[in-house]
Amino acid sequence: MDNKNRFIIIVSAFSLLIMMSTVTFFIFEDIVKIFNMDEIVTLSWRTFTIFFSYHFLLYFCIIPVYYVLSLRMPKNNNMFIKYLLLISVFGLILSIPISWYFDYKFKSLGYSVCYKLSWNAPSKYVKDTKLCN
Repeated sequence: MDNKNRFIIIVSAFSLLIMMSTVTFFIFEDIVKIFNMDEIVTLSWRTFTIFFSYHFLLYFCIIPVYYVLSLRMPKNNNMFIKYLLLISVFGLILSIPISWYFDYKFKSLGYSVCYKLSWNAPSKYVKDTKLCN
């Protein structure tokens, strides 16, 4: 592998890592708001899916860099992939029931659900309906 290809792989992996970390930062911010019961809470099943899948995606950003620098794969690569994939699939399966649970919990605590522009938009829960705007 020549230096040009190594450089492209490393830059691509770090670019993907930066984009993924930015998205995950906002997801973690939403999760903190959920558990702190803030005035305005945004909730979606995608939040929990990304939360559980982050580790799997992070591993796939680190592996190309490791391979390019050491020219070999990590020792327990298949084991890591198997367990991280298991966590991701487990999170994907549980994300919808977790979302339903928090929907029930917020409604029972007196939160109001704001109007959504589309069926695909995340639910926004507020303590006062004036905060919907």
